[in-house]
Amino acid sequence: MRRHELVDELCARGEEGVVEPAYGGDCVTNAAESALALLNPAFERTLPDEAFCGAETDVETVVFVLLDGFGYDEWTRFETRRTLARRFAESGAVRPLTSIYPSETAAAFTSIATGTNPVEHGLLGWFQYLAPIDRDVVTLPFTTLDGTPIDEVDPSLDGTALFDADPLSARAVETDVSFETVLPASIADSPYSRAIFDGARRTGYEERETFATRLRDRVEAASGPTFVFGYEPSIDAVAHEEGLTSRSARQTMADVLTGLQADLVDALSPSAAADTLLVVSADHGLVDTPPAENVDVTEWSHWDTLQGRFRRDAAGGPRRPTGSPRNTHFHVEPEELDAAHAELEDAVDGRVYTCAEAVDSGLFGVGEPTERFERRCGDLVAIHRECGLCWRADDRSNRGMHGGLTRAEMLVPFAVATVDALQN
Repeated sequence: MRRHELVDELCARGEEGVVEPAYGGDCVTNAAESALALLNPAFERTLPDEAFCGAETDVETVVFVLLDGFGYDEWTRFETRRTLARRFAESGAVRPLTSIYPSETAAAFTSIATGTNPVEHGLLGWFQYLAPIDRDVVTLPFTTLDGTPIDEVDPSLDGTALFDADPLSARAVETDVSFETVLPASIADSPYSRAIFDGARRTGYEERETFATRLRDRVEAASGPTFVFGYEPSIDAVAHEEGLTSRSARQTMADVLTGLQADLVDALSPSAAADTLLVVSADHGLVDTPPAENVDVTEWSHWDTLQGRFRRDAAGGPRRPTGSPRNTHFHVEPEELDAAHAELEDAVDGRVYTCAEAVDSGLFGVGEPTERFERRCGDLVAIHRECGLCWRADDRSNRGMHGGLTRAEMLVPFAVATVDALQN
């Protein structure tokens, strides 16, 4: 199937303007594990065979690079220029995949690194309720809402409290595959990184400019089957602040591709290049959300009435929404569900699901919901068509957001080629 036909097929999965996750097929959940399966059959290759068509896959080393926020449409724009994206298009295989729902890093990264869907692993957003301490937390930084480290609140808790799945890295320990990671130094030893990359060697890098060099170091030092998972977050960070279509975001994309080409692809020794497969993908894309168009839910005329329908927190007050502005979970008392549902449908330009509707529709993936998922999923889940539903003042100022179901957020690239093919 030609790429544009697959894009059309993926975009036809939902109503106009909506792209639903392609769980079980062309979805990022399957990306890392399918690449790992090239090294050892203990892992399942669930991406279609066509995802690797045109690339030599009989290799000893696989480098899996996750570029946070680099959506498929942005990637294809760089294929028209003399960039690494163009080299992939000419000498390897490039395929669109969908992200998961929610199309945001906390959930999607966890799906990619475990090979499981949100309905299974239960990490559903940046803001999440953590039952052992009975409060909402900021998930990947592993802090309370006021910035206190969670392990200071409860020393018995570590990053495994965030998700309910076995990491691919821990499974690799039972095989002959060496699992290496290259992460920003600021998060390389975080509770989440230690948990999600259990059993892996974690290498930190200080500046974006050294990311590709650290990847090359791990490849050159490899002995036997080796999987190198690299993560680069700067595209996402700039796009949040300046907007996806800003000059600074586009320049960051160009700089990341240039660094990978110069300091990994072109600098790798010929022997290592011939035996290394490079895979580049993303966890999600972004959509521009002008701050003036983002919705402050606390300014709704019926907000006080709606809050009166919410479940209570430990202090007896109404539970805060969780998730994120493009993936907003409202926690509602059972007897108030119908009334709150009607009020949200009137207020939100987009979709509003009950938890049961979301599970039945496969929004969070196919499978039996875990207990952790059921504790965290909102009784109502609201997805604005284009903007953010904000309950914190800081979020309204973001010019780029993700988490929803637009094409820009949901389609990501999956690019594959041996490094020697990219050198030629």
